[in-house]
Amino acid sequence: MEADKEKSPADRGMEGLTVLRPVLLGVTGAKAQSKFRLKPTQTILLSFVMMIGIGTLLLMLPISSAKGAGIPFIDALFVSTSASCVTGLTVVDVKNDLTFFGKCVMLMLIQVGGLGIMTLGTMAAHAMGYRFRLKESLVLKESLGQSGRAGLFGLIRRMLIYTFTVEGIFALLLTVHFYPEYGLDALGYGIFHAVSAFCNAGFDLFGNYESLCGRQEDYFLMACLGLSIVLGGIGFTVMYDVIHLRGWRKYSLHTKIVLVSNAVLIIVGTLLIFALEAENDSTLGSFPAGKQLAHAAFMSVSCRTAGFNSFDLSQTVQITQLVMIILMFIGASPLSTGGGIKSTVFFVILRSVWAVFRGESQITVFGKAISSQLRDQAFAIFTVGTVWVVSMGMLLSVLDGEVHELEEVIFETVSAFGTVGMGIGITLTWDDWAKALLSLTMLLGRVGIMTFLMSFIQQRQSVVKYPEKDIMLG
Repeated sequence: MEADKEKSPADRGMEGLTVLRPVLLGVTGAKAQSKFRLKPTQTILLSFVMMIGIGTLLLMLPISSAKGAGIPFIDALFVSTSASCVTGLTVVDVKNDLTFFGKCVMLMLIQVGGLGIMTLGTMAAHAMGYRFRLKESLVLKESLGQSGRAGLFGLIRRMLIYTFTVEGIFALLLTVHFYPEYGLDALGYGIFHAVSAFCNAGFDLFGNYESLCGRQEDYFLMACLGLSIVLGGIGFTVMYDVIHLRGWRKYSLHTKIVLVSNAVLIIVGTLLIFALEAENDSTLGSFPAGKQLAHAAFMSVSCRTAGFNSFDLSQTVQITQLVMIILMFIGASPLSTGGGIKSTVFFVILRSVWAVFRGESQITVFGKAISSQLRDQAFAIFTVGTVWVVSMGMLLSVLDGEVHELEEVIFETVSAFGTVGMGIGITLTWDDWAKALLSLTMLLGRVGIMTFLMSFIQQRQSVVKYPEKDIMLG
């Protein structure tokens, strides 16, 4: 008893958290470590798997379903995965099929999935006075994509501050905007859509799987959601540089690449969608030019990782769907709430190709050189991502019995991989096996394809050096 009294409140609190160590940090007691150790990548993957499992169980409860019977397992798993991986694909009508409790579960999964369960768990433990060991810091570094330990907890703290500040501002704006229509319920609508947009989830409470199609004249809503999507998609380190550093020259190379690549992708996407759909009366053709540009800009932003849509995607021309597939595949930026191969990977690949054509020995960007290791990683991510999407698309097409066109299946697959959640009208038709494959694709897209694969691959450093030989290419 006397020993217990000598312990501080933080020490006593951390005794209770030791049980959660395997969940949050992949670290157990010394005896357990000798028998079973998790790699950082495995810990990250496990944290999302456990969150998806908890969400699945909660959504299966009768209290979550408006019908009072609970959601079937495979549907609950699919929706829980989609929310935890901030995707937006859904086989339930969030507004009409879920109760208030079910909607709260969805909101929790979106918020935790956007930030990452390890991020939130780390700050809770850090606030209680826990001192992290080297192994635990390596896991956290891996989950945040950081190359060093310095400033790790400061970064996590800033992530939380930025997230809740941005979400709070847009929740307030949307609450005021929704109040004339929904009254006191506007607060719930404001919070839900602010979190869903910033976390690039794309879930909405408007019902009937229509997203924003029934609100095509609500440009204030599209502006709020679009800006929130951009802020959530550029990454927290970029937000820090823009807020705290004055002048372009002071920005890090990463920030410069992210800002330039995102600006180019948004502008090019806007112009292409505008040009391709301007004469299509089923999408943008009925709007004047100014409103066509507004819708095209919103869709260019949203189809990168968010998933809100302001017109019926099934009515778009095929080339527009191809443009959207490319944008979805690229996705957001590192250390953001979005998925995809990431804008920086796409930028490095394009710059590498240009360097090859020009015969440059180094890949230089803004006066800085990109290492060959980063270049190889970028091509690896792009290649494996492409192989995964094509393989899953072919497998889903076989399971589908070729009921749907191949381009529709590929669209759905890329939407899941990029954690976008844009549907082209076939999500509700998938069978249980297809839903399971799409759930796996969403998980892979959220944790990152390299993190996912390295969880199952044992890395070995070879000490043998072999002689190099040339082969013919092209």
